[in-house]
Order: sequence, then structure tokens, then C-alpha cells
Amino acid sequence: MELRQALQNEADLVVVYVMASNQVNAKTIRFLDELGLRDRIRFARDENSAAIDALGLLKQNPEAIEVGVPHPATYLLDRDGVVRFVDVREDFHLWVDPAEILGALAKLR
Repeated sequence: MELRQALQNEADLVVVYVMASNQVNAKTIRFLDELGLRDRIRFARDENSAAIDALGLLKQNPEAIEVGVPHPATYLLDRDGVVRFVDVREDFHLWVDPAEILGALAKLR
């Protein structure tokens, strides 16, 4: 199951993608619009990859196109901002299993 489908019934869930500033552009916004997800997903620009670096997610020895781009990571925060789930990947092709996120969400209830 696709993550978007798995989380579609979580009414108050907002997804925030923290991305290097060079990754957020018109194409990124069109992607959200095409999927009808602009009200559920936000992009936060991480200028100079400061947050990415502070979290230890900055790729070591990146290719030119990857400078400032983090390892894919998923964090689930509760309403108080407490981190309740973390998943960090080396390979952006392999996403976290939606069942893991749904399990973590269930623990918040």
C-alpha cells in the first residue's frame, strides 16, 4: 500500500517535508497540486541544510546534484512536538512501510 493511501483517513495529519532549499521549486508545488495534496503536505526549506546537518542526515561525499540533500528520514511528532517515531534510510528508493507509521500513530491515541 502506498503511504498516501494508508494515511488518507488521518484527518488531522499534516506531512512536512524538510528539504534543501534548492529542492523546493515550481515542479515540487505542481506535484502536490496534481495529487490534490497541497492542504496536507508542506515543504519547509532548510537554508544551507542547517537542520539536515544538525540531525546528522547530510550525505557524506555527495554527487554534485546531491549537495545539501539529506538521507531520507521520517519523523513522527505528537501534538506537543515530541518525536515518537524515527526512520532514516540510505537509499531514497526504499520508503518506510506505511504499516510502521500507522502502528506509531495508533500508539499516540
